[in-house]
Amino acid sequence: MVYSAADESFTHQLPTTFDQVHDPDPTWSDRCYFFAASEDGTLLLASGYGNNPNTGTGLGYVKVSLADGRHWDLLAGRPIGEGDRGDLSAGPMRWTCVEPLKKWRLDVEPNDSGIAWELYYEPTAPMWELLPMKVRDKDGRMLADMYHMKEPGRWTGWVQIDGERISVEGFHGGRDRTFGVRVSDKIDFWLWLDAGFEDRAIEAWIIESADGTVNYVDGGITHNDGTLSKRFVKIEHDVEFDGDRKRPARAVLVFTDEDGKTYRVTADAPHQDVNAYYGLPMAHCQYQDLGNGGYFIHFQWDSRDSEQLGETEGKSMALDQLMRFELDGDTGWGIFELLIGGQGYARYPNWAAMDMSAFTQEKTPAERLPADSDGVRQ
Repeated sequence: MVYSAADESFTHQLPTTFDQVHDPDPTWSDRCYFFAASEDGTLLLASGYGNNPNTGTGLGYVKVSLADGRHWDLLAGRPIGEGDRGDLSAGPMRWTCVEPLKKWRLDVEPNDSGIAWELYYEPTAPMWELLPMKVRDKDGRMLADMYHMKEPGRWTGWVQIDGERISVEGFHGGRDRTFGVRVSDKIDFWLWLDAGFEDRAIEAWIIESADGTVNYVDGGITHNDGTLSKRFVKIEHDVEFDGDRKRPARAVLVFTDEDGKTYRVTADAPHQDVNAYYGLPMAHCQYQDLGNGGYFIHFQWDSRDSEQLGETEGKSMALDQLMRFELDGDTGWGIFELLIGGQGYARYPNWAAMDMSAFTQEKTPAERLPADSDGVRQ
């Protein structure tokens, strides 16, 4: 342990210095995630950053996806020390809390990828604080021990894609914050949802074992008027995929709250190519050594190229599909995220269980890097 400037603040909650966290597991992370979607569902922006204090590393990413199949992926990492965990930056990317609980700024400085942006996020409804997440495998190993919150929001600012500047005024989106232990590639299945409507948003998450046993479920509806629904205690899902691909095309969801009230939601993907995959970089990625242990990777790919889509799906253990949701006659857009690891999930055979360690023997520096924030969104 190392005493630092942070320790001069009288805010300790553990009998140790601030460079130590409550669990020595190397997956312990402190992270954020944001997404922004155009009103017509043809453009998705996703971004996140996380510190892993037990490994002394920070990792950030940006993903851009268009309905014509074009995708851009940026990934950067750096070493972190006991005094710089408050610096949320990696390569050309930065995440800044402008005003706690009220406003964030996200920046991507000009770089060789062709992607740059200056984005501002503000919430539109109260955050949903999920119940404590504690998930163990059948042998008792802790797979998740974490705090998690979700929140819908709106965006202002701009994104530049290959020289074209696009306003994000009116884009719907959301964010989450999480910290703690999560061994994502050993979790069999999860479905994570952020569905935004004009005056409310559904925030939900379910984690199951390979046989369908529910290990965790929570969520609810957060309204722009400041009210919250009752908490969900059951989430039923039936997903139809895009042929033999991992991409969901349609889904029916039924949420049941603690009073027994049910909400039936349908989802479809009118722009099937608008999504973000989470996993390892593609073979043709551009790698830049930033010195002092830092690096920056970027690559562009086309999901309408069957070979490139096949490579991406083969290296990904999670996927954020931008989908159109319908609830009680209202239509909205949001993220439908699937993750399948561990022993896999029998109901959805499009996804084969993945062992991310299988990629550690690749010969390029980029392939030896860790997956995006442990292979998933947050």
